Amino acid sequence: MALLCHLALIAQESYSLSGTVTSQGDNVPLAGVNVLIQGSATGVVTDFDGNYEIDVVEGDILEFSYLGFVSQQITVTDQESLNVSLAADSQLLDETVVIGYGTRKKSHLTGAVSSVVNEDLDQLPVARVDDALVGQISGVNIQATEGEAGSAPTIRIRGTGSLTGSSAPLIVVDGLVVDNDFLGSLDMSEVESFDVLKDAASAAIYGSRGGNGVILITTKQGKAGKTVFSYQGYTGFKEARQSDAYYFSVAETLAEELAVTGELSERSQYIQQIGIDRDYQDIIFDGGIIQNHSLSARGGTENTKFSISLGYLHDEGVLITDDYKRYNLRLKLDTKVSDEFRFGGNIAPSYTNRRRFDGSTHDILRQGPWLPVYHDENTIQYVDRNVYPDVQVGDYARQRHFDNYDLFGDGNLVDISDTSNQNPAAKVLERDENDYKFKVYGNFYADYEIMDDLNLRTTLSGDYQHTMRDRWQGVEASRNGASDASYDVENEKRIHMASETYLTYDKNIDKHEFDVVAGITFEKWDYEGSFAFGTGYTSDLIRTLSAATVASEIESWVYEERFQSYFARLNYAYDDKYLASFSYRRDGSSVFGADSKYGDFPALSLGWDIAEENFLQNVDFLSSFKFRVSYGFTGNKDLDTDSDIIDLYPSLPLLGPSSATIGGAVQPAFISLNIANPDLQWERSKEINPGLDFGFFKNRITGSLDYYKRTSDQLLLFNPISASTGFRNALVNIGEVENTGIEVELRTRNIANSNFSWNTTILASKNENELTDFADSNGQIGIVDDKRAAEWINLEGQPISSFYGWVVDRDIPRELRERPYFPIGAEAQDVYVKDLNGDGVIDDDDKTILGNPYPDLVWSVTNDFRIGNLDISFLFQGSHGAEVRNMGDQYIFNHFNSGADFDPAITPDQDFIREKIFTDDIIQDASYIALRNVNVGYNLPVTLTSKIGLTSMRIYAAGQNLKYWTADDYTGFNPESIDNTSPTTYGYQRAGSPIFKTISIGINADF
Repeated sequence: MALLCHLALIAQESYSLSGTVTSQGDNVPLAGVNVLIQGSATGVVTDFDGNYEIDVVEGDILEFSYLGFVSQQITVTDQESLNVSLAADSQLLDETVVIGYGTRKKSHLTGAVSSVVNEDLDQLPVARVDDALVGQISGVNIQATEGEAGSAPTIRIRGTGSLTGSSAPLIVVDGLVVDNDFLGSLDMSEVESFDVLKDAASAAIYGSRGGNGVILITTKQGKAGKTVFSYQGYTGFKEARQSDAYYFSVAETLAEELAVTGELSERSQYIQQIGIDRDYQDIIFDGGIIQNHSLSARGGTENTKFSISLGYLHDEGVLITDDYKRYNLRLKLDTKVSDEFRFGGNIAPSYTNRRRFDGSTHDILRQGPWLPVYHDENTIQYVDRNVYPDVQVGDYARQRHFDNYDLFGDGNLVDISDTSNQNPAAKVLERDENDYKFKVYGNFYADYEIMDDLNLRTTLSGDYQHTMRDRWQGVEASRNGASDASYDVENEKRIHMASETYLTYDKNIDKHEFDVVAGITFEKWDYEGSFAFGTGYTSDLIRTLSAATVASEIESWVYEERFQSYFARLNYAYDDKYLASFSYRRDGSSVFGADSKYGDFPALSLGWDIAEENFLQNVDFLSSFKFRVSYGFTGNKDLDTDSDIIDLYPSLPLLGPSSATIGGAVQPAFISLNIANPDLQWERSKEINPGLDFGFFKNRITGSLDYYKRTSDQLLLFNPISASTGFRNALVNIGEVENTGIEVELRTRNIANSNFSWNTTILASKNENELTDFADSNGQIGIVDDKRAAEWINLEGQPISSFYGWVVDRDIPRELRERPYFPIGAEAQDVYVKDLNGDGVIDDDDKTILGNPYPDLVWSVTNDFRIGNLDISFLFQGSHGAEVRNMGDQYIFNHFNSGADFDPAITPDQDFIREKIFTDDIIQDASYIALRNVNVGYNLPVTLTSKIGLTSMRIYAAGQNLKYWTADDYTGFNPESIDNTSPTTYGYQRAGSPIFKTISIGINADF
């Protein structure tokens, strides 16, 4: 009733105002101009001819805004017609970007900073905000390395610069440093913008944590005016990309065998008789629904503004058992107490529940397409009752069940199994692995104006995270049955607190602009956790540790980390054309040695906007032309040694629990875990970055060009040492990696007339990685799996991680194989290799570098069209030059199956034969081109939305990865998917988690 009365009151006071919006100078009508009543969500968009009509009341302030033009605000008096002329915005001089501890005019930037405003990103059907950044920023490579719902992508800014430390960028949300996993708790509808600090001079304000670039995320806040309620939601269906190379058909294989040999073997006839022919990809990649709903309210007065939102996401993923749910709440408040003092803060709790795909695609999919999931009335007749007397209809089928079958009734038994493993579906369905995470982020700030242009700001921020993981492996999950049944549970808690206090000074003196910031920060992390593992279960009925007959591997831990910093920065501009910035940060960390607790990170950048010079003022086509160059130092303090205690205390002598036999009895004991190094310090990166920003034809064409050379030295490496110490290696600062590259950004307004607009964005980046110093480890050979020991080499003058092995000469002909048509889809595990040195012998001297996992070129092209109230956009994105070592081929093609090997009695030149996994046979081109995003939307006319009580409504359909093209020789599911190995063995893949396409429909409504 209150709402109806309110609407009635508005109806009594409002009237219709109309007019036309044109561009200043040529008077061309502008279509798609936003006409908004300031402080509300009421607005319209101009039509083909630049016309608009909107209901207003006297005193309303109308805001006219359009990309590339200066916005205007006009107060409504009693006029019934209002025509507006918008002036072209020269380089968007008033636009500001976040740069860390402040903002700066975009025109005054002297570093490599890219910004993305969330205009349509919240309409993409993705579970994490970082997934939405694919193809949006040059120099930022985002790979979908995992296919599970809610899994984090791998993000690299300007390449990989560490061998033992993390190469992930620093993530800062509303000023607080968070871990990458925290992005899984953010709702994209709450994100205002992303600002990416790519060069060292921009990132140096974050010192020892800025070596891999910085991603700054700003969340939305309230605005003065009427409270605006918004709903954003979409629902979509996800479908996995399957591999044609791994799709095996019984019918096709038997047809080929019959055509070549003229008959079917006994095994083939038996498989044909069973009558099942379908690939396990169809079962394991079951697809799923994704849905997201967000409700928010934003508003306030000039003194107090608020924003509150509630979100829910459910992503069923594309893998069987895969499921991810997220619940999040955010409250943000800003209050101005007086002209001198204001304060505010926000709090954002979230909860996620993630059921994992507890398996691996390479293992699940390596069984034959003739094997059923469950026994039915037909397949049960083939079960070998002498070995499996208790198997019934409805039980999981195993290959061994079908052995020893009298196919012709003559007593001649036929075997068709090639593995004793459990059914592929059972391996996943009978396991239950879950992650439960509760997180809460919050910050409080107070801002006091000490005097004109001088402000003091202090913030207290923190985040708390509690993660519980449990995993149940059921009785039917393994071929060993109840003896392998187990349950484990892990609890982890982390508390992160940060305090920052800094002064800012902004002063304009004639043509001089000064922006100074100086401050101090303190941070602390406290970790606590426990783990327990239980076995001895006889059924799936009770899944608790107390039901286990044996509880083992019981562990608990407590860690802490402390951090202290001092920082300062001076930004200077003279006459809007001569620019400079200098920053300095001194960081201290508890991680490093007593003699190296602190590190210094200075940076300098300069700029010259030549288009502002008098001698170019009459050059009509030139809107802006800014040269800039930067040089700075950043660091990397994050270790990744697979041991939390070493990662946090690498400089100290550490002990770990063990046991010892004393007097014939086993006694508790301790062993040394490392060699102490009191001189251990940060990895350091130094980078030079000349760049150019430009704009032509009234900024119809804008863009940037950057060249960078980043050298990362003092690398934290495990260097070989004498075995007399009791260790093979010790952690030291030594080694050097160099990344050089070029980045291009080009944005064009191709058409902007009365009935049609078309904008294009082109991004491209090229990076080259080189290991320039590896000390005593130069030439190091690394492996991932002892059983399948394919090799990597780390060699100076080459990329960090290079594939190593023999070069294929030719395949072994099918007729030389012992069983060429069994198993279905099997290939020989061996291949002829080349004698590269020509000595007639195949040995290690014939091995060579076979490729590397780093792309040479990453690009994207985005086109946006607007036709009246209809808008269409699509983004193509590609990556070229990277390779993967796809070990999945060995599993799925049964390379390790001796029955599919060559016949030694008839195969020639056997001395030149080696296993495929040690050759370039499984080194595959990971290049791809993807139609990443497609979005088609329609803004309903205000005359329609007002009738249903809404201010505005947009309906849209979106697609992701609708087309995904890979290289001809790539056999896996996703060329972006990389297993989590060390940087020195990077590029390892076992078929990979699948890339997926999504089709969704959604609605955005304000009321």
